[in-house]
Amino acid sequence: MILSHGKKQSVMNPSNNKYGVSELTGDAERNRLLAEMAEQSTDMISRHTPDDWRFIYASPAVKVVLGFEVDEIIGMSAYELYHPDDVDDFKRRRPSVIYDQGFYTHTYRFRRKDGCYTWLESTSRTIRDIDTGELREILVVSRDVSHRVDADERMRQYQNELNRASRMAAIGEMASGLAHELNQPLTAIINYVRGIERRVATNPKLTLDELQTPLARIASTAQRAGDILHRMMDFARKREPKREPLDLFELVTGLIEFCGNTAKQHNVQIESRLPSPLPGVMADRVQIEQILLNLLLNGIEASQRPADQLCGKVWIEASLYKGKQVMISVCDQGEGIPDNDAEPLFEQFFTTKENGLGMGLPISRSLVEAHGGQLIGENLAEGGAAFRVILPEVVDNNALINKESR
Repeated sequence: MILSHGKKQSVMNPSNNKYGVSELTGDAERNRLLAEMAEQSTDMISRHTPDDWRFIYASPAVKVVLGFEVDEIIGMSAYELYHPDDVDDFKRRRPSVIYDQGFYTHTYRFRRKDGCYTWLESTSRTIRDIDTGELREILVVSRDVSHRVDADERMRQYQNELNRASRMAAIGEMASGLAHELNQPLTAIINYVRGIERRVATNPKLTLDELQTPLARIASTAQRAGDILHRMMDFARKREPKREPLDLFELVTGLIEFCGNTAKQHNVQIESRLPSPLPGVMADRVQIEQILLNLLLNGIEASQRPADQLCGKVWIEASLYKGKQVMISVCDQGEGIPDNDAEPLFEQFFTTKENGLGMGLPISRSLVEAHGGQLIGENLAEGGAAFRVILPEVVDNNALINKESR
């Protein structure tokens, strides 16, 4: 291929084909057309030296993409234009970069002539000596993807805010239950303190050792109240997603405890039917908690019963799904999914609740899909519904053990 700045080159040897036409002529014409296309393309096409990535050719699009004239950028190293946060990473990866069938695509920040940085998406192709395999040069096609990157970043921030709003809404739904859960340890602490006051009043000579038991109970009860508050704060905190090996058994058990008082207030009993041990997954803890908490609250609301009736049930079960996937199902004794079609429930702002926003299930599905999984809903044969979270990437339980030991 001819992409030269100044002197033209040919890389093919002449020979005749069956039509008696010189292949050199055909190659030369093809190369001429390719070079013409490169000159007219809105994508920036460039050639680089293999050692320090100096420009040995740049198409006229460099003026639009980077603001440089062609003659200004020839001889300049690409390393001079990389964003400082990107260049070291690229230099470290460069020796180990494995080109997929000779190609490599990546997105990075590049400095324009005016000093501002723009996002480029480049596809690189190595050109090697046909006899020795020695790397001769790098051919690169680059396009400005700043608008796409900015849009992706705005969408990511919007999704994070939406996720956090959903978590806050979930906590709002549980406010009464959480207040009751916090009230229990606070009441217990008050009773322990009053008990100590009465004992000291009747026997001022009591020693610290003699008060050790109630004091220890005060400390452990206060710790329990603090754990509840920390869990609420962690759940509501604005944060970046972080995937790590998760112990699903421990996570689900904690969630059932977290929802305990909310379930009692709706005369619902939550049962764990999880097998133990349960394979772990590589996932973001808060997002998985958000998904399962939303399904649990939906199940509690669907299964609620009047206080003078037998309690409703919500249960969580899990199993392996199609080999190395884990399926966690939240099942309830509600009225089931209307028309046995769950898909409308996953549409934004669709709700069957009087005061619902219609965002819980759509957000939950988007979070599950972001983990490469699925969220589906179906009616149970015995009545009620099941919402099933299918998560891939089952991790070795040794990863969980190693994580816990760190």
